[in-house]
Amino acid sequence: MKPNINIQAICSIAVQAGKKLLEFYRKNDLQVQYKEDNSPVSAADYAANKIITGEIEKLAYSFPILSEEGADIPYEVRKDWETFWLIDPLDGTKEFIKGNDNFTVNIGLVYQSFPIAGVIYLPVNDVLYFADKNGAFKQIASGELIRLQLPQEPDYQNLRAVKSSSNAYRPEEYEVLKKLNVKQITPIGSAVKYCMIAEGSADIYYRQSPNMEWDSAAGQAIIEISGGKVLDANKQRFAYNKPSLINGEFICYGFGDSSKLI
Repeated sequence: MKPNINIQAICSIAVQAGKKLLEFYRKNDLQVQYKEDNSPVSAADYAANKIITGEIEKLAYSFPILSEEGADIPYEVRKDWETFWLIDPLDGTKEFIKGNDNFTVNIGLVYQSFPIAGVIYLPVNDVLYFADKNGAFKQIASGELIRLQLPQEPDYQNLRAVKSSSNAYRPEEYEVLKKLNVKQITPIGSAVKYCMIAEGSADIYYRQSPNMEWDSAAGQAIIEISGGKVLDANKQRFAYNKPSLINGEFICYGFGDSSKLI
């Protein structure tokens, strides 16, 4: 049976972590280190992770937690997890370090290999995107709540794509977008790309270059519950808790019927 969670409690945790990130960001107190793969990590990442994992562990439902800044949990340990949290306490560390406001807090809930709920918080703008069984929503700083509902079909003649602002697109990735008749490509950092798809301000996010499961889970939940799709290279629904946590090729569609494109 699918788990029943209080999405507002998760939103509150994401906001709390986001406020902690802002303390570092506004003081320019980053204390950057580099991991073995040469990706940056800061004291802010660890502080936000401590808040999220600590607060989630207080909740009545105790699902395992898989976090970017947490322990490297072997597949043999996690392969039997039916439900678990996928967390990126600071998505867009490169943006954060550069003083670019496009960084987020991501909290996703995965059930039987697929995300069923997600929260993405944009601390600088104080904007929340969240989704669960009750629908997908955007909450802006004023408190206004906007339901996210994507169309079945887009304007096929004017498709808009988003791409990473930190990773250069390969020629073959541009070729895919060209074949899809994409007319505009906007570079943007972190999970903001998923938010743009879910709210309908972009139509496609295609990625070949590797990222991690915690980068995409919350965004996928919000896109899918908004009415869009996230598919892998075999045109199947994108799945999680793989032996390797590195994501393969995927594409996000900000509409329900992608059959005319694929």
